[in-house]
Amino acid sequence: MRETGIAARDALAHGGPAARREGIAALARGAWQLGDLEQAARWLGEGTELLGTPLSAVDLDHLILAARVTSTAGDAGLRARVVDAIARLDREQPGMSLFSGVALYARGLLEREVDTLDAAMRILGGCERPLLYAAVAEDVGRELAESGCREPAIERLSTAFDTYSRHEAGADAHRVARVLHRLGVDRRVVRPRSTSGWDSLTAAELKVVDLVADGATNRQVAERLRVSPHTVNTHMRNIFAKLGINSRAKLSEMR
Repeated sequence: MRETGIAARDALAHGGPAARREGIAALARGAWQLGDLEQAARWLGEGTELLGTPLSAVDLDHLILAARVTSTAGDAGLRARVVDAIARLDREQPGMSLFSGVALYARGLLEREVDTLDAAMRILGGCERPLLYAAVAEDVGRELAESGCREPAIERLSTAFDTYSRHEAGADAHRVARVLHRLGVDRRVVRPRSTSGWDSLTAAELKVVDLVADGATNRQVAERLRVSPHTVNTHMRNIFAKLGINSRAKLSEMR
């Protein structure tokens, strides 16, 4: 998030209109993720159009972010721009499921209508935008939870959690997990282990790497870790395969 913020501010200072729009959207999303709705609303109130010309795929995410912010922050100016953007989507491609789903989603956020959000969820479930689908499932779940409908809320929130997790949207999955926890359901975000590179090494393999990099032989590594030489040999083969190298010398250089 910090790196994205730096890039976004650079785009604001030096980029053209398209880069500025993306920079503003990135900064607004970062503020929203941190729960700073006022700052998010200020960024989105910079005067840029929510839907560009020509319309791009990411514009739909900008519109939903703006609708999420204004539904909570209550910014009248931003709300008016969201309403205008919804009207444009309705005109853009009548009958196009993605546009109609996003328009319904944004409208449901503004009016806090569960039935409208549920309808948007059904439409977006058939579109190839899984994170939008997860987002609307999350927002339906939140509205249901606030109205005391615990079981339907858990069902939608679990759908959101599973979809976010499947697509490695960790921050979003953690946010939904906190809501589920308040409803008495514990879900944990489990990151799949990488299959190559340094991140793929296990704790035991990293201990072997450290000792080998210091010049220890396989037998010395085995003695220090109190394991068999066969175990060390197995670790070394796995380390070489994961790092794409074939010698202890290269391992020491990389370390």
